[in-house]
Amino acid sequence: MANRTPEQDLINEFVIHLERHADDTVKIGSVINTSCKSKKFADIEFKSKADLHWVIEAKSDDSKDKHNTVHKIFGELLKETGRTNRSNCRHAILIPESAVEFYSRAFQSIDREKFLGFGKLIPIDTVFTSNATGVGQLTWEALYDAHKP
Repeated sequence: MANRTPEQDLINEFVIHLERHADDTVKIGSVINTSCKSKKFADIEFKSKADLHWVIEAKSDDSKDKHNTVHKIFGELLKETGRTNRSNCRHAILIPESAVEFYSRAFQSIDREKFLGFGKLIPIDTVFTSNATGVGQLTWEALYDAHKP
């Protein structure tokens, strides 16, 4: 059986949507990277049609390791801010739309103010979601608050 690649599948779906997105601030102008295996770049890096440099870390809950992806989000975002070419970037994460509840519930084990503070520290400009029909956007705060206990 071939190795499953839920993260790369998510990235590929997302990139297709952004190539024809109506908003030039997120519509792909030039691709820098779209591989979750890259050591030199974020999972998704591109310049938008409006010349914004997007740095996006993708995580999927579609694996047996899904609970570890919750923690990996923080580490991956911190690693990206340590790179030397990040002064004028927009930082974001990408998750499947169907995973918003999963990540929100998991993140709520973190104190809300500390979680929101992390989003300001990076700073995280948006949380992208993707599904077969398109992309959505949430704020870092809205992702935390999505799960209603």
